[in-house]
Amino acid sequence: MTILAYKLSLGFIVGCLIGSFSYITYLLTKSGALATIVIATIVCGFGSWPTWGILLLFFGSSGYIHIAKKVRNIVKVERLTEKGHTRDAWQVLANSLPAVISLVLFYYTQNQLFMIGYVSGIAGATADTWGSEIGILSKTVPRSIVSFKQIAPGLSGGVSTLGSIASVCGSLLITFTFWLFSGRLYVNPFPTSLMVILPFILGVANSLVDSVLGATLQIKYRCIICGQQTEQRYHHLHLTKPISGISWLSNDWVNFFSGCLTVLLSWFILYFLQQ
Repeated sequence: MTILAYKLSLGFIVGCLIGSFSYITYLLTKSGALATIVIATIVCGFGSWPTWGILLLFFGSSGYIHIAKKVRNIVKVERLTEKGHTRDAWQVLANSLPAVISLVLFYYTQNQLFMIGYVSGIAGATADTWGSEIGILSKTVPRSIVSFKQIAPGLSGGVSTLGSIASVCGSLLITFTFWLFSGRLYVNPFPTSLMVILPFILGVANSLVDSVLGATLQIKYRCIICGQQTEQRYHHLHLTKPISGISWLSNDWVNFFSGCLTVLLSWFILYFLQQ
């Protein structure tokens, strides 16, 4: 318990530093910074330095992409998406909570399927974030993953070649980094190849599932002034008109459900492999 308290305290301190920096640089809102502190405290307390490292890699790479886009003055997307680039608490928790729950379960059970579930969840969040954030920089117009029709850049459900490549790279980065630095810490009953391949595949699948849910079930609106399809309830200072999707299913819920599905699927696959 002494070690756990020490690690929780260390995670809280580091989380405060990361949250404060992210708030000052407009990467996070106040609520987003507080959520980051909570997540950082839990991961540092219940995990090891490789689990902490891939979480930092996820947040750090996302922040770097945001800054790079800001330098290139990518602002048109914020007029269509539900929220801007500055992430709030719901966005932070939607992307990280399913994986963090799996990590806590590993701490109490020492069952490796929960550790791989954690890695799969972070890989999925990274793949989705890289895919959407980098995909916006594509010079080609994205297409709906369901209808294959061209849609406005930034709208949920759109895919592009650049975004797809970014998703693959994001998932691979998290999976390979964890495998590279965790080999000596865990006695794993699964083949090494499975530790890399499964989280990588599930990470990429997470971004695809997120796009499908975003294209089919996520709420979409249309501006009554300009006629533009958007994810915002207000556009040009007027209330927008719902045109498709489930009324309460926002992009945050889509991210959360995609993450849950990724983690649960990793548990399901590895459970049957253990039998």
